[in-house]
Amino acid sequence: MAEYRHWHDSLKDKITLCTLAIFIAGIWALSYYVTRLLREDMQNLLANQQVSAVSLVASEINHELSDRIQTMEETARLIDQSLLNNPHALQQLLDSNPILQDMFNSGVVVVTRDGTAIADAPVIPGRKGTNYASNAATHSVLTEGKSVIGRPMSGRVLHQPLFHINAPIRDAHGEVIGALFGVINLAKPNFLDRLVAHRHGKSGGYLVMAPQHNLIVTATDKNRVMQPLPPPGVNKAQDMRMKGFDGSMVSINSLGEEVLSSSARIPVAGWYVVAALPTEEVFAPLRDLQQHIVVATVLLTLVAGILMFWLLWREFSPMVAAVKSLAAMSDANQPLQPLPIVHQDEIGQLIGGFNQLLETLEQREEQLHAERNFFSALLQQASDGVLLFSPDDLCIQEANPSLCKMLEYQRGELLALKFSDLTDVSTESEKDQIQHIVRDGFRAAVERKYRRKNGSRIPMEEFASLVETGGRQLIMVNLRNLSQRLLERKEMQLELETYSAKLAQASRRLLVMQEETKRRLAAELHDRTSPNLAAIELNFKNIFVALPQEQSPELVERLDDARALIQDTNASIREICSELRPPALDYAGLAAALKDYAHHFARRTGIAVQVFCLQDERLAPELESLLFRISQEALTNSAKHAKAKSIQIELRCETRPIILTVTDDGIGFDQNMMGKAGQVSGMGLLNMREMAEISGGRFSIASQLGRGTRIEVKFYLEPRLLEGQQ
Repeated sequence: MAEYRHWHDSLKDKITLCTLAIFIAGIWALSYYVTRLLREDMQNLLANQQVSAVSLVASEINHELSDRIQTMEETARLIDQSLLNNPHALQQLLDSNPILQDMFNSGVVVVTRDGTAIADAPVIPGRKGTNYASNAATHSVLTEGKSVIGRPMSGRVLHQPLFHINAPIRDAHGEVIGALFGVINLAKPNFLDRLVAHRHGKSGGYLVMAPQHNLIVTATDKNRVMQPLPPPGVNKAQDMRMKGFDGSMVSINSLGEEVLSSSARIPVAGWYVVAALPTEEVFAPLRDLQQHIVVATVLLTLVAGILMFWLLWREFSPMVAAVKSLAAMSDANQPLQPLPIVHQDEIGQLIGGFNQLLETLEQREEQLHAERNFFSALLQQASDGVLLFSPDDLCIQEANPSLCKMLEYQRGELLALKFSDLTDVSTESEKDQIQHIVRDGFRAAVERKYRRKNGSRIPMEEFASLVETGGRQLIMVNLRNLSQRLLERKEMQLELETYSAKLAQASRRLLVMQEETKRRLAAELHDRTSPNLAAIELNFKNIFVALPQEQSPELVERLDDARALIQDTNASIREICSELRPPALDYAGLAAALKDYAHHFARRTGIAVQVFCLQDERLAPELESLLFRISQEALTNSAKHAKAKSIQIELRCETRPIILTVTDDGIGFDQNMMGKAGQVSGMGLLNMREMAEISGGRFSIASQLGRGTRIEVKFYLEPRLLEGQQ
């Protein structure tokens, strides 16, 4: 075939040149350049504005802090040793200075050289007499004599986020004799709120951070007050600011949001202020411009599409003529003839290739005939049953000898039947299943029974697929006899049930062993460890009484701390013993043990617990232990997850079944979501269910969102947790 000699003879070159002329006009390059340039300009402009705003806020905060430090130092100079020795006069001095209370929303406090508070204004219960020597800022003022802005923390008396501004109190010789500190409560309105409470833009805000303490002091979003700064590597901008960087940059914050942020230092406190604005708001005008560019590009693409459609129609008209010629040959049932070649372009080459393809069709026909013979031989010799039937009328078209033997039919008898005659499925239902096979091309292996000639049923594994032969579609079904496999499956099921019974028995033994181990451990702790600790405490008490307290105050304090530690340890051991094995369970029975545990649980968690027990006589020890552990687990689950305010335990032992119910008024949960992807059922529920079921009981749970949870355990007979034991 002759090759084309010029570019205008090549369809490929012509389409390529036309496409380049329409689309490579610089639209996409220009769009990229313009949007990038505008983004940089907008970022620089907004960054400069942001730097100005955050610098102003930082300057105002620095000024406010400086004023408060100066006021504290001036007030501290009014206090001398005589005032420290006269708390009443000192209190009058603080009360007569209202500017201190205006500057410090939680008042001021005067402490002595040892850190003990002797006066405060306004007076807050519990603040006088508190020792603040352990406070780092107060300790620094008392030891170094310099004014300090303290670390933001949760107050020891107020229990709210706050920070101190500390100033030393000196005597006439310049020696530090005490300290004065003002308290700024971050949970109440304060001067920082006035500066950072307003939004930066529509969705941005301010943060005041203390890098030396790795804390957020305050923020526009009050939920972030006293939150720790993100660890290194989470926020690139934060990492650079910790190294001294001041300025603006775009980065991903710790919440995973891209923001434009700027910072400014607060020298007097060593803090800095950060203003952050999401880039989604910053570049909103730019996104609008990009949308307009996309619309314009789409319109231009439509125009180009129309032009290309016209061009391709013009260039492909020879191919259309060739298709029409082929259709005419097919309709007339004439043998295919070579087609004429109009142009020496790609379409001409395609028609030439088709002409060459005609020459190979006879060879392919011979090969196809050989393959059909091979398939027929394979069908006859297959050990599995194979049949072909029409998806339209379900008539069987072919069946191999193996299938005839399985179903006890002659081949001619099978060919006279329909596929639905061999199954127990109705004809209409069978047709619906066939439509799925025609649509998907196959059906995965299924098990069902086929009808023999004598009417008996034989289990088969069936795999169906769509095949095409002789110019029409048929369904091919491969069948395998499952009689032997089902017999083996029953044997395996029996072995599995035997193993499950043994496993349940072993689990029940393990439960009893665990309870016995807990009982022994609790007895060991109670009988040996607690008396030893009591003896040690008594020895310390005797030493404490015999020791002269005026001569060894530090040793006396250490002995007192050791006694308190021993008392706390002894209380912890008693609580551990009660958790391991409550004595009431062995000596007074299940009802008493539940009431005693409920009392301690309510005192520890603040959740009201009611116990209703109808028990005329003691149950088996193993059953009482089991019901107690389930109740204990249910209470723990409610305290951890349910946010309940009250819990009710009800035990009915006077009739059968024995019923234990635990009901709370917590938040509940959606039972339909239990066990689904992304949902966790909870180890507590699993433990309770397993403890009940392996001991012969029935466990059920009912819960709805917002309506609490109800757990119920039933025992129709007292379980034998160990063979030979009741």
